[in-house]
Formats: sequence, structure tokens, C-alpha cells
Amino acid sequence: MRHKRLSESTGVFAGLAAALAVIVGYLAARATPKGLAKVTMMMHLTRPPLLVRIAPVLAGIAAALATVAGLLRFYSWWAERDAPTVEDVTDEDGN
Repeated sequence: MRHKRLSESTGVFAGLAAALAVIVGYLAARATPKGLAKVTMMMHLTRPPLLVRIAPVLAGIAAALATVAGLLRFYSWWAERDAPTVEDVTDEDGN
């Protein structure tokens, strides 16, 4: 049953990373330069804000964690499906 606990905890971390990615993405959209500052950034005369550069990295980490959580959840389901249930396990007397 250790695999079930592991799959649940990775699901929690994936959800947290996704929530953080949404928040950082929203803040990055708000921090993106506008007007002439945007033109100078597009011409590579100025650098984009740090938050704008970090947002895609955080989204990639969130996607990777979600993938791992999904794979572990599938493995947990697969392992429980193959494991004998209480009804399958009987002693010599049939009890």
C-alpha cells in the first residue's frame, strides 16, 4: 500500500505546482511591459522582467509533476488490480 500513499502525495504536489504556475503566469502577464517598453524588449534592447522569464519554467515543472502523478496513480491502480483481495485469501478450512 506504499505505492498508493506515494501516488496521493505526488498528486498533492502536482496540484500545488499547478496552482503556483497559474498565479505566477497571471503575475507575469501583469508584469509584461506595455507600450514603448514592450517594443524595446521585443528588439532585445532591454531584458524582460525576471517573473516573465520564470513563468514558462514553472509551468514546465508543473506539467512534469502532473505527468509523474498521473503515472504513479496508474501504477497504483494497476498494482491494486493485481493484488489479491480479502475474499480471494482463504485458509485451509475455507474460512
